[in-house]
Amino acid sequence: MMKRVIYGGSFDPFTRAHFSVIKELSKRFDEVIVVPAFISPFKVGKMDLSGAERVALIVHETAPLKNVIVSDCELRSKETSYSYLTVEKYYRDGEKLYFALGSDGLKTLNKWRNPQVLAKKCTFYLIERPYYAIDEKDLEKQREIYDIEIADFIGEQGSSSLLKVAVAFNRAGEIVSEYAMQFIKKRNLYSQYCYITNHYDEFMLTPNRREHIYRTAKCAIILASKAGVDTEKTVKAVLLHDIAKYLDEKDLARYGIEMNEVAKSLPDSCVHQETGAQVAQIVFGEKDEEVLDAIRTHTTGCENMSTLQKIVYCADYIEDGRDFDGVVQIRQSVYDDLNEGTLKVMENTIKYLTSTGKECSGETIKAYEYLKKELNK
Repeated sequence: MMKRVIYGGSFDPFTRAHFSVIKELSKRFDEVIVVPAFISPFKVGKMDLSGAERVALIVHETAPLKNVIVSDCELRSKETSYSYLTVEKYYRDGEKLYFALGSDGLKTLNKWRNPQVLAKKCTFYLIERPYYAIDEKDLEKQREIYDIEIADFIGEQGSSSLLKVAVAFNRAGEIVSEYAMQFIKKRNLYSQYCYITNHYDEFMLTPNRREHIYRTAKCAIILASKAGVDTEKTVKAVLLHDIAKYLDEKDLARYGIEMNEVAKSLPDSCVHQETGAQVAQIVFGEKDEEVLDAIRTHTTGCENMSTLQKIVYCADYIEDGRDFDGVVQIRQSVYDDLNEGTLKVMENTIKYLTSTGKECSGETIKAYEYLKKELNK
């Protein structure tokens, strides 16, 4: 009996992570059916690539894998793509049909349309993704409805949100193949954030600082996805969080920005969070108060922080380039539970600054006490 598996998604665009999953699936199944969605019920906004372009890209990239077929059945429907319809199309009586599912989708599986069809006609093949460990409680709950098998490999990290950041840093090759990268460059795709990074020279951001921002963005995208926070807001806040890092009062004056009382009250190492928010607003035209608040609290934190503020605050602290005693444990704590992780970041910051005789912002102490009280309620 043939073992076939359906692997669906937006594939806007097709990334190295997608190819890695398909390659692994092709080793374990007789046939892998890759199905680009017309409009995913879980995606918001217009896609950068047309359906035909996505199909062509996937066909080209998966050509070496002879047991992979690319189906345009959802694209031809020209309607919101529901997986149960695709399962019905490929189901054969007496045959076991699988449906590949990333571990990040396990929690919401019971929200999929027509679960009775999915439960009857397919087995979910659950693939763990980096930073999305399979939750045993969620797995047990979903197994009350569905047949679920766990894959014996782990997927790779890669998303369209990460690609947009990589494009802004001329790092697209880390996310997509050389072929896809040339396609992207020719069409000037996924360049939404270049309006920020193209001005990094003007703001004297060093190569090391840019690397830090890039790593912080990668971390923040994961945290935003896990927390259900708007990724675009998150990325804008991160790309601008250190924009005023090397500006003095004279530099700021050129943009019509004065060192206000809030900035003057902060420790020297934290001043750029307040001036950075002003640069983001005045120079880059950022109007979203959530984004501006995330910038102006990214080093000190504050009382009653929004989820976006916590994400930017923590990502800045735990990005992969950070290397200090305890960072591995704190990093894992943030990924496991953003609130508890934020508290640990604050606690460690206060402990370090106090032990080294450096100035600790009163805002950080107030933020720590506030959050600690909230979590102990």
